Amino acid sequence: MTENIEDPVTDGRVLRGEATRERVLDAAERLFAAEGFDAISIRRIAAEAGVTLGVVSFHGGTKHQLFATVIERRVAALNADRRARLGVLLSGDKPPELRDLVDAYLTPYLTHASRGDPQWRAYARLIARIVSDDRWYPEIGNFYDPVAQEFLDAIQSARPATPRKELVTALTLTVAAMLSLVASRARIAGLSGDPAGEPLAYRETLITFCLGGFDAISRES
Repeated sequence: MTENIEDPVTDGRVLRGEATRERVLDAAERLFAAEGFDAISIRRIAAEAGVTLGVVSFHGGTKHQLFATVIERRVAALNADRRARLGVLLSGDKPPELRDLVDAYLTPYLTHASRGDPQWRAYARLIARIVSDDRWYPEIGNFYDPVAQEFLDAIQSARPATPRKELVTALTLTVAAMLSLVASRARIAGLSGDPAGEPLAYRETLITFCLGGFDAISRES
């Protein structure tokens, strides 16, 4: 019987390659978040990551491809968390309440953003920057939309008399409120006179606010 023996040289190269790729993506994420896609060059990203131009191209492809990859790796984590929460809700004995569905959609992002990871903070700034720029929807919309549709199906079951388009609009506005809250809480702090908390500290207020929007457009009797 032949044993599978890992090659330490090969394994080391793979690990170094993965670490380099993450460094490239992190650098691109920070720069895109700080200055926007158009202002950043591959050369800037290479300098920020401490690698050559060829290394950036190897791990990221074109600038557009690199941008999409930066977004996709965060969305993958969010999608996994959201699907897990939705699965738990749908496996219950009763159909999920709308509040629980809104909570399941919002809380994963609030949680990631509250862990103190500067790269997630950079992602939050980046998404807040591009959310109103429709040119990116054809490239990155497919990262988010499948899970959003799964939640909309469950939301439609909770509000069957409400037209789908109105529910889509309410969910879109819910996402906008979530992104705005995570990207900056400075105005809340300024107007309230209290120090800004982590995004999770505003969880219940955000859920209540967004749920009110769904309830307002609902045509349930």
